[in-house]
Amino acid sequence: MKPLTGKEALATYSPTKGHSVVIYTHKFKSREDFRKGVAIVTKQFPDAQVKHGQKRHNIFLERPGANELVNVSFFDEGADVNHWHKSEDRLKTVNALKELLDKEIDVQVFEVDHVVGIS
Repeated sequence: MKPLTGKEALATYSPTKGHSVVIYTHKFKSREDFRKGVAIVTKQFPDAQVKHGQKRHNIFLERPGANELVNVSFFDEGADVNHWHKSEDRLKTVNALKELLDKEIDVQVFEVDHVVGIS
């Protein structure tokens, strides 16, 4: 497993009904903390996911004016959200962010109902 970006990422995995989706919202203390935090989240979380061995599709959304980064993480079939949340590699990254965050990471767990593509 390795992290892929752009069109390669879109071609490797697409969520389907029943797959877990987790929305992680990171609110940082300052603009400088936001820049540092974005670098950590967008690099270290995918690296930790590779080590964890669960196929994933991540979409990172920035709102720099509010010092926020959102990671929408789609879990492949059979991937266990709770197992991921307790994994050592994930927790190392969470700890690396603690001093930069204004508040704890907001974690919301959903399930895909259906997917619609418009072209």
